[in-house]
Amino acid sequence: MTGASGAVAVVIAALVKSHGKEYLSACVLLAGLIQMTAGALRIGKWIRLVPHPVMLGFVNGLAIVMTKAQLVHFKDASTGAFLAGKKGSTMFGLTALSMFIMKVIPRITKSIPPSMATIAIVTALQNIFSLPAVTLLDIAGAETFRGGLSALPSISLPSVPMTAATFGIILPYAIVVASVGLIESLLTLQLVDGMVDDGARASTSAECTGQGIGNLAAGLTGGMGGCALIGQSIMNVEAGGTGKASGVAMSLGLGAGILFLSPMLARVPISALVGIMLLVCKSTFSWSSLRLVGKVPKLDFLIILLVSWVTVVEDLAVAVLTGTVLSALSFAWKQSRAIYAAQSVDPQTGWAVFDLTGPLFFGSTAKFESLFKGAEDAPTKEIIIDFRQARVFDHSALESINTVVRKLGDSGKVVHLRHLSPDCQVLLQNMNANADYEVIESDGENDPLYEPVEDAEMYDSKKRTNKPQ
Repeated sequence: MTGASGAVAVVIAALVKSHGKEYLSACVLLAGLIQMTAGALRIGKWIRLVPHPVMLGFVNGLAIVMTKAQLVHFKDASTGAFLAGKKGSTMFGLTALSMFIMKVIPRITKSIPPSMATIAIVTALQNIFSLPAVTLLDIAGAETFRGGLSALPSISLPSVPMTAATFGIILPYAIVVASVGLIESLLTLQLVDGMVDDGARASTSAECTGQGIGNLAAGLTGGMGGCALIGQSIMNVEAGGTGKASGVAMSLGLGAGILFLSPMLARVPISALVGIMLLVCKSTFSWSSLRLVGKVPKLDFLIILLVSWVTVVEDLAVAVLTGTVLSALSFAWKQSRAIYAAQSVDPQTGWAVFDLTGPLFFGSTAKFESLFKGAEDAPTKEIIIDFRQARVFDHSALESINTVVRKLGDSGKVVHLRHLSPDCQVLLQNMNANADYEVIESDGENDPLYEPVEDAEMYDSKKRTNKPQ
């Protein structure tokens, strides 16, 4: 489910405050174009790199944020104190009743969405007994519920000059809106995929494109834009709406309600919606994550707490980025210590052999080079470095191999590099074209097939004919 989002509203509010509401539509329109471009470039697939601890922190933090948003309705807007007297009793009572009905309805019938039944019953009780409940009309104002065809927005271009100066103003905000919207939408997509668990996976590219089209339309009609809403999405799934038709039905129902049922919607007590959302918050929070203490690595549990905390005090995009970067650094550090070499002697030649195991990349180059300290004093002139159980991942790794070989060559050794991938062989030959202390041995049947570099022009394609198609 997609709609106006608090995460997007924070960014939009900053733009409106600093430059005026005229720039809102232009910013949302540009954000939509950016999201559509992201869909065309298939950027959404990178959401798969978000680790599970970050996902847990995301849902926990979001549940806390949504809960805090509901608690505001239990306080007096003017004093900030909790509601008392008849208003307080009505608010607390109807909220508790709403939560009770939400739990009971599914046990009685599956044919009626529990949220719809809850809103209808609580609204009816409030009107029958004339309870002093706060309604949507009291919060949003009469203009919001004027209804009729006059509520339909007009389609027009933003009323700002289409100049480079305008573009410079809205571009930073549009990038943030697009990024925040896509992050929340794609994380919600993953969460809903896990809840439905029907064996099918939704398309991240289609999600990016769909969000972009929606924000493009919002920009052309004066809307504030938005993204996927995790609370409404969970409500929809729990009510049985697992297909595309459910989202369309929600949109059509919301539109019809605004146009033709505004007087009825205006009389809905806010307590009915608060009760429903509090249960959604309970369902959103990953209670199982609290039992992970001592069962998962300490850093992973700390990442869950950190992402939850940053989501509450900052925003979702910063939280996810912080958690993902910290997880990536943790992984890189662990992998940087995972390379080692077993030393032996080749039974046929009598040469010293270093059998490498582990990943060689920018983080492990220092450890890799330290493995050959003292190799200059090896009793044989010929030294074999075998990469059969290792993998070379980047340019830093190639430079590190080059450094080790050069040092050994300067001490009078001849280094034989075995079982490198074909492209590694060519790249190293290019780097040390005239070296007389390096021998790169090629074995087409046993050399591993992987690519540390994807630029096909950097090596002869004929040397990769054994790569599987």
